[in-house]
Amino acid sequence: MQNTPAHRNASKGGRPAKFDEPRRQVTMTLPVRILDRLAGIDGDRARAVVRAVEAAAAESTPGRVGELRVGPGEALLVVAGNSLLRDIPWLSLVETSPGRNVLALRDGASIEKLEVAIEDILDSGAGPEADRAVLRELLDRIRTPRRNMSVRTETILVVRGAGKGGN
Repeated sequence: MQNTPAHRNASKGGRPAKFDEPRRQVTMTLPVRILDRLAGIDGDRARAVVRAVEAAAAESTPGRVGELRVGPGEALLVVAGNSLLRDIPWLSLVETSPGRNVLALRDGASIEKLEVAIEDILDSGAGPEADRAVLRELLDRIRTPRRNMSVRTETILVVRGAGKGGN
């Protein structure tokens, strides 16, 4: 039998799969500067390409709730700037790239507290419909994992004055 990629995947030998979804091998030639940038994203080129494409795809759908994969089967929820979310005093929108914000709970706030705050905002009828639509989607994205106990919170370290020039 010929040793094709499909045959290798069917057997239990060889390298473990990098991704938990259907995949296909591709070969391409890229400029060295792009390869260098991919190496800065992840030391594994395949994972770097996946992360870069997912980030670009999330940026192309503004106003929606997206995901930023951080590990196998794990992702951070990301949203565009949203006036209704900015009104929650113990919630920070930490910008990871233009138009993409990670949600950060402050002051010991829980995921349950966030869910109730979003429900209260939606029940009040406040804000523009586009922002309310994002809140409805966000609520859907956190409610089921919270009920299944498949969500956790992590502390994000944000340093003021960091980066080039200390701004």
